[in-house]
Amino acid sequence: MPGDVFHYRDGQLAVENVVVSEVADSVPTPFYLYAVGALVECYRELERAFASSRHLHCVAMKANSQPALLRPLAAEGAGAEVVSGAELALALELGFPPSRIVFSGVGKTESELVSGLRADIRMFLVESETELQVLDALAAAEGRKAPVALRLNPDIDPETHPHIATGVAAAKFGVDPDEARVLYRRHRDFAHLDFCGVHSHIGSQITSIRPLAKNAAMLGAWVKELRDAGVPIRFVDIGGGLGIPYQGDDMPGFDQYAESVIPPLLALDVEILTEPGRALLGPMGAFVVRVLYVKSVHGRRFVVVDAGMNDFLRPALYDAYHRIVSLAEGVASRSPVDIVGAVCESSDVFARARELPELERGELLAILDTGAYGFAMSSNYNLRPRPAEVIVNGAEHRVVREAESEAELVARELGRR
Repeated sequence: MPGDVFHYRDGQLAVENVVVSEVADSVPTPFYLYAVGALVECYRELERAFASSRHLHCVAMKANSQPALLRPLAAEGAGAEVVSGAELALALELGFPPSRIVFSGVGKTESELVSGLRADIRMFLVESETELQVLDALAAAEGRKAPVALRLNPDIDPETHPHIATGVAAAKFGVDPDEARVLYRRHRDFAHLDFCGVHSHIGSQITSIRPLAKNAAMLGAWVKELRDAGVPIRFVDIGGGLGIPYQGDDMPGFDQYAESVIPPLLALDVEILTEPGRALLGPMGAFVVRVLYVKSVHGRRFVVVDAGMNDFLRPALYDAYHRIVSLAEGVASRSPVDIVGAVCESSDVFARARELPELERGELLAILDTGAYGFAMSSNYNLRPRPAEVIVNGAEHRVVREAESEAELVARELGRR
């Protein structure tokens, strides 16, 4: 994995060859800022780590669907993991070949399944017997055979936040292994389905190799069992979930990740599919905000910024920690402050009791590691316009999505657009 993509150079926060404050001179805050060159190099690092295996990395588009980030990854040979019909349509428009697209999701509609069939995607990751039945009927009507992998729920603790643990018994995702075993053995009952894969994604922001290795070993055992039962498994989708160092701490890198998940699968002559999202995209983004007001309430100091939980939801949703830094380095005097937003919710807090320099109205801050699940989770709550998105590539920066305007939102509410 890369080191800090955003770093100080000559006392100023920079990304690639661009000083962040210079971007803020021309782009009104708040805005998301992404590093494209660093993203491509990060993907190449992931590719090198898996070089010993036959593999395909399908980027999780739910983490960030910004075309300016996804196009370069498609050009590098990446695949896409989609969870909606619109994500599928966008992936195709951006140049991801259908053969490199997998369709996930616990609640795919019939129209979404038909879109995947007509596009001739690599594989559907199926989450229930009912979905198998629906997909089989739709494939019959389309005169096609749909490639599928059942998503197993192996009840493996990913050692992460409960809201992003997807492979535990209490989660809504996947199929109970006992039920999956029966369905795979009945594969000939589904004449229009090709049971070509097996899949498990156990969670997100996983900071230990243990659960990832355990998941890969479990899937390897399933390949052997299913082939013995006459099911021609060719693909193993091990999901994603590798975490990033939100607090600047040590984390497993791509080499460790590959060394833990490839060995149980290498001798099985399968293609290994992964679904990286956060690990690729998270460190590539920063959310740049400006201080509006500083105040004290009952002795507690609050810094109010010009963004809110509608713009960046992770801290309010998961109590997620993100580093927050000044754009200028070297201020020694620090004191604890709460960095809060303007939304009318007590949970609209980006950081509590964070040690930061004395801040004044108009100063700029960067919330780091926001390239994944940042803009993608934004909304117009409180009828607030969503922020701009800006990319950096080398020494150049450009706005790739303009900030919404109040006039646009009002016109939409009135049905005028």
